[in-house]
Amino acid sequence: MCAAIILDGTAIQPPSVVLQINRPSPDQGHRTTEPKIIFLYKAAIELQSKATEDEYVDYETFKRIKKGNGKALEALIDAHLKKAWFISFQLTEHVCRGAPLLIKAWKASLEQIISAQTAPKEDFREILHSNLLKLYLIGVEDDPEFESLPVPQVAKKYQQFVAETELLPNDLKPAYLMNVYGNLSTARLAQILGIPTESVADSVKQAAENITKASGALRRDKQAAKIQLSAEFRNPSDSGFEDIVIPAYLNTALIHEINHLLNKPVIQNRKEQNAMTTKTNNIRAKGSTKAVSKRSNKKAKIIVISAVVLAVVILGLIFIPKLVGRNTGKNTSITTYNVETITTGNVDTTISGSGTLSPVSKETLATAKAGTVTAVNYEVGDKVEEGAVIAVIKEENGSETDFTAPYDCILIELPISTEDELAANSQIAMVMGTDGFTMGIAVDELDISTVKVGQEVDFTIDAVDGSYTGRVTAVSYNGSSSGGTTAYQITAQVDYVEGVYPGMSASAEIVIESSGEGLLVPVDAVRTSGDQNYVYLAPSGAAEGTEYEEDQLDVSNLTKVTVETGMSDGSYILIESDELAEGDLIVITKITSTQTGSDSESQGGFGGMSGFPGGGGMDFGDFDFENFDPNNMPPNGEGGFPGGMGGN
Repeated sequence: MCAAIILDGTAIQPPSVVLQINRPSPDQGHRTTEPKIIFLYKAAIELQSKATEDEYVDYETFKRIKKGNGKALEALIDAHLKKAWFISFQLTEHVCRGAPLLIKAWKASLEQIISAQTAPKEDFREILHSNLLKLYLIGVEDDPEFESLPVPQVAKKYQQFVAETELLPNDLKPAYLMNVYGNLSTARLAQILGIPTESVADSVKQAAENITKASGALRRDKQAAKIQLSAEFRNPSDSGFEDIVIPAYLNTALIHEINHLLNKPVIQNRKEQNAMTTKTNNIRAKGSTKAVSKRSNKKAKIIVISAVVLAVVILGLIFIPKLVGRNTGKNTSITTYNVETITTGNVDTTISGSGTLSPVSKETLATAKAGTVTAVNYEVGDKVEEGAVIAVIKEENGSETDFTAPYDCILIELPISTEDELAANSQIAMVMGTDGFTMGIAVDELDISTVKVGQEVDFTIDAVDGSYTGRVTAVSYNGSSSGGTTAYQITAQVDYVEGVYPGMSASAEIVIESSGEGLLVPVDAVRTSGDQNYVYLAPSGAAEGTEYEEDQLDVSNLTKVTVETGMSDGSYILIESDELAEGDLIVITKITSTQTGSDSESQGGFGGMSGFPGGGGMDFGDFDFENFDPNNMPPNGEGGFPGGMGGN
């Protein structure tokens, strides 16, 4: 007898009358039937098999991420940010915890890839979602900076599945989320949680049964419709999450942290910059067709601590109480005060784009008449001075022709060898000048008026280290429209770079607004009361880096200084005040949360659901779909379709 399968919180039992769908037989004129639910199960298996394809970070992507390639990092954001934001919020149930959890997990995932010697076997999604769970188990502090963010919302037709998830108790919900929506298998969950796979499977079953009880019985046709909608929502392409809107502030904060991780400091002190033309490039912020990012400068010492390493050390200490007991504690806030120094720097607004490089000068040398190659004086890649003889051809009439470099150049193609017989119009060589490269960049219609010929452009070339300064050489006034927006092509030129060849990928950034140098403070140092902004001066005798507990410092006794605020990159903000100067010490308030009063009132643990197309998967064993006969179903609703826990 087949066991019933639990799917999306609904226990599917075989009906005495199976809903049929009619479709033409491929070899007969009459119509045949197939059980709709079985048909949907087949579709689910197909979806799950697709979900397992290409589940690794390919070598080219691996290399690009290690080099901090902007396009590769943007592709990860495009592909995975919406679902990760949804999962982060559902895990923490608050944007003030969900946003920092997401950012920390993203950084930890990039660190994991960058520090690896070979390309990981998992895809980025599995790495990211694994780190989300690990860091959630450790605990995430509230960050009031994100308090105004809207919660992630899926399309209305999928909200029933979100509501079912939100009803789960705290000891079942995380792994259910990571299995069903995070695509982590029960085996992977067991590895993270440090418990047997069987224990995870038991928790999976419990979560599914809880949802079944909460949703109640459904008519067979509604069951089938729900299964179909669920398969659509959980499609491996993540199309069910495409309606989620990523808040601009969250996007900016994530990119800011990625830049820090890649040793691309968003803040540097302009007084310490040297006269080199190389500059630091930020990855392009997404969220609109105009690619706008913020870049600031400040003197700062950046210490990056891997959250993944921390998770490995204390995961066992933190997780066990959560696993064996249901969390019934209350959240309490802890306030601390840190002393930091006011610095100077500036904030720039930039637009950026990417493309491929083309040489400013390129020429093909070819024969006018047939002949024989009598000399080849250079090899591909050689630098050739203007007028130097690259090759000599002896024509049929006995005369010789020298093929010389038209200008100082690099030999990029040389398809001939000595004694080759060549026909008329045969290629001798292709050369490119050493006068630089150009690249076309699409600029949004809202920004094109800020770009002028001669404007400075910062280039980052994927194949070589460092950044290079170029100039805008042309601005097109002929726009191209797509999706309701119009973009205009500009051309930027950079000097020749050793080791760079035509067709290589590059990113470019143009500063369109600069704040000028001013006082910089962390964003959370600025407080607001009515229409006034202010900061607190540190108490007398305090040193930079001092931390006070809440009962050690009474802020009402501190000196309050009113400030005017300016541009911000999301982490630091420019301020103006006649009462403040570089080096002054200020107090920053940090609010964190903790849980108290938890007990272990029930045995259980985290689990996930065996539905599709999550990492747990549906295991139909050796069930023969091709020869399945609905007329042989067990009578009176006994038995069911084969099922069980998968993903081991």
